[in-house]
Amino acid sequence: MAYILSKIYDEFISQTCDLEKIVASKATEVQSLERDTHIEGCYIRFVVVWELFVEEYFLRCLCGGKTRSKKEIKPLHASYRSPSIAFKTINVNRKNRDKDFIDWLDAAIMKRRINDHFRSNSRVQKINLSSEKMYELVVIRNAIAHRSQNAIVKFEKFVKDQLGYLAVLNPSMADLLIQKKRRTNKLMFLILTEHFKNLANELTK
Repeated sequence: MAYILSKIYDEFISQTCDLEKIVASKATEVQSLERDTHIEGCYIRFVVVWELFVEEYFLRCLCGGKTRSKKEIKPLHASYRSPSIAFKTINVNRKNRDKDFIDWLDAAIMKRRINDHFRSNSRVQKINLSSEKMYELVVIRNAIAHRSQNAIVKFEKFVKDQLGYLAVLNPSMADLLIQKKRRTNKLMFLILTEHFKNLANELTK
């Protein structure tokens, strides 16, 4: 049985677009704890949405995934009967999808996991093509969730590299996420989400 990938793609895009709209609306407000909490919360939610998409995508492909153009993605070995059974093979110590967590953001772990279960020319390999983007995703999450000074400095550098400047002195994480790119006027948050929307499209088209 092939598992259709269009549903998880549509859900990921819909939820991401909703988060983008919230951030865009909050970006017009003056700085406040409420504004920053909403913007930072949207980013954390986006990371979770991406993780859920990758998990569902990976497990469905282990069972034989069917893309939006009706192409089938097959695992290296025999297809599993269901995503729940496939989940149990990834880590023998974590067998219940409702209770256990598997890391989908560590590029090194993902590379091994993909190579263990899919061919080198499999579409699934594209998950790990932009490992630096996965790293950036985690750095920003850590800067928000743990207020890690090291992670905050890394994010500031990332924004400077991407946009060429910092809009304010000593910016908050929310300030960095809504800083605009010159010429395009695109928010940093949207630049980040756009990459993963494009990747989800490539994985499922």
